[in-house]
Amino acid sequence: MKVTLTMSTPQIAISDNAKICYGTKGDKDITSSLVHGHGHLAALRFAYATVSIEEISVACQNQIVRSKHLDFMVQSKRYVNADKGEFGFIMPKGLDGSEEEQMAEAFEDMLRLYNNFLANGMKKEDARAILPMNTSTKMNVTGNLQAWWSFFVLRLNPHAQTEIREVAEAIYALLQQEYPLVFTEKVRSIMGGMKQDLQVKVK
Repeated sequence: MKVTLTMSTPQIAISDNAKICYGTKGDKDITSSLVHGHGHLAALRFAYATVSIEEISVACQNQIVRSKHLDFMVQSKRYVNADKGEFGFIMPKGLDGSEEEQMAEAFEDMLRLYNNFLANGMKKEDARAILPMNTSTKMNVTGNLQAWWSFFVLRLNPHAQTEIREVAEAIYALLQQEYPLVFTEKVRSIMGGMKQDLQVKVK
């Protein structure tokens, strides 16, 4: 799995846009007090981050695109076939050696059948039906920081599936570097240990 931050709004934009609410003057960055003091998460809507995610499964991708208020560009298995898409198999965690071997063999069989379908003239949109959920894919995801915050609440949860939790942890690490006044280690630890039906409280 590979995650890269490709675009981001400067952190100061959060503070600059929110100052109108409080009649605040001057250059002081009030981002930390906004988010962690007042819980004013709406201010996070004025900063955006875009990430590129590669080498994840279609199953993981399907979970990510359920996220509210994020936007997505995903690799199309209708327009991209295996020779260009470099399709691989994302092995689930926690399998024993025999199970991994059987899954790898099954994927190779299905990929071979997929390529045979294409060679015989079948449309890619039909041939893709044979590909398993853990076929590798890639996607670009963009959204404001409040949308990312909501994503982390759900996907850093210890009950989230291992693959998407690892994706969320990688994205959080990138945004923590880019927005240290927002995505602190304390917030990450709270999100990572909470139940999904609770609100994150960082005061």
